[in-house]
Amino acid sequence: MKSCILFVAAIAVCAAVADDVIAEEAAEAELSVPGRKWLSFSAYADVESAYVCRGYIWDTRPYSAQYVAGEVDLGMFGKVEASVWTQSAMSDKGTSANMGRYAYAEVDYLLRYYYDIDIADGWRLRNGVGRQWVTNPGYVGGRTLCDWQALQVLNTPWITPYWRLRLIRRPIDETYWVVGVKRSFELCDGLMFTADFFGDIGDSRHFMDLYGPKGTKPGASYHGGLQALNLVLRLDYRLAEHIGLFAFVGQFCLVSDEARSAAKSMKIPEARRDLTYGGVGLALDF
Repeated sequence: MKSCILFVAAIAVCAAVADDVIAEEAAEAELSVPGRKWLSFSAYADVESAYVCRGYIWDTRPYSAQYVAGEVDLGMFGKVEASVWTQSAMSDKGTSANMGRYAYAEVDYLLRYYYDIDIADGWRLRNGVGRQWVTNPGYVGGRTLCDWQALQVLNTPWITPYWRLRLIRRPIDETYWVVGVKRSFELCDGLMFTADFFGDIGDSRHFMDLYGPKGTKPGASYHGGLQALNLVLRLDYRLAEHIGLFAFVGQFCLVSDEARSAAKSMKIPEARRDLTYGGVGLALDF
């Protein structure tokens, strides 16, 4: 009986050791997945015909944007990304913006965490949270916006629905959503076409920040809701292993009656209710 107990105990110990070995081997395999890039970078530079953001046309002059991002892959713990985006005006004509300089008129910093969940074969849900700082060093009296962001992107074999939330709390207090769907097609080797359709949604404070007080009646406020619809068509061409070219054309349209009425009464070049814009650029990844 005693020998049987010792035999069972030995089996249990061996099983525990085997489990530890398997766990260690799995961890080592996780650390040495072939082709995994623990640290990656991406960047692009482009020229665009107008600056459209947050459901609003901020500038009708051509501008140049530069972007660089670094990403750390933490394996089963997700990914961390840090990025910088800048824009520089290419003309001093045709805008009401009070600019003290044109180079790097806006510089945005973003720190974001991602966690992907594999739902099924070809289905992956990306979840993200982040913190962004939007600075305007080129504008006289330019303010810095600080916001928290959340997003989800559902990648499927057919379409990719997504949403992004921005909670801006300093120096203004507003909530802004982007909800959309996109689809990519490989036209030929190295050439990708993407159609992206999305809506800009804001609360009443978001409308107030962009268009000012509603009318002249004291206490009048915007209703909030769907502000604008956007359609962006984009071509990406892989020129070399780490180099790509891209071009896009977009259509912006204010659909909120309140926003259209407010934009019509604003006597500035940016107060457009509909706008077709586009851009071309060079992208890098390594």
